[in-house]
Amino acid sequence: METFRSIHLGLHSATLDVFFLICTYLGLGQVPAFVVVLLYLKKETRAHALSFGVIALIVGLGFVHAIKAIIPRDRPSNYTWAHPQEAHLAGSFPSGHTTVAFCIAVSLWWIVRGTRYQWMAIVATVVAPLVAISRVYRGVHWPSDVLAGALLGSGGAIMCWLVRDWWVLGRSSQSNSSELTVRQD
Repeated sequence: METFRSIHLGLHSATLDVFFLICTYLGLGQVPAFVVVLLYLKKETRAHALSFGVIALIVGLGFVHAIKAIIPRDRPSNYTWAHPQEAHLAGSFPSGHTTVAFCIAVSLWWIVRGTRYQWMAIVATVVAPLVAISRVYRGVHWPSDVLAGALLGSGGAIMCWLVRDWWVLGRSSQSNSSELTVRQD
């Protein structure tokens, strides 16, 4: 609780209010949609645009809402000593904004590694922790909520990309082996 208070109440300033409002919006669902468009526009990353969008939906919506249904936790904004900067009353654990931000960062590293678009992953890696801090600063999440969101977003993205790569590589090796079988006949 002291960590929450030190970030939420201790750092308060008009400048940081605006800064963290912007950071919070970078964890919303419109950002993955924007990234899908960016990926699609670049020839080197186009093949990953749809997978990225699906993975962002699975992790950012599916995983988060499933956990929130299982673990109902009050938000700090429900307490009288908190001064939340947005209206949220239920469903604190995990932070969906943070989950989305970390899912984006990890996914971009998966997609753009070794390309000239690594700057996208670097930017996302800087933004993700700022989104997490913004949720505590704005008084709507506990530090453990954003830590769980960071782990869920990162781990969920890695798991989904591994499954996707296994599926794609497995299917391509099956089609290659069937081509070899056809050629041998």
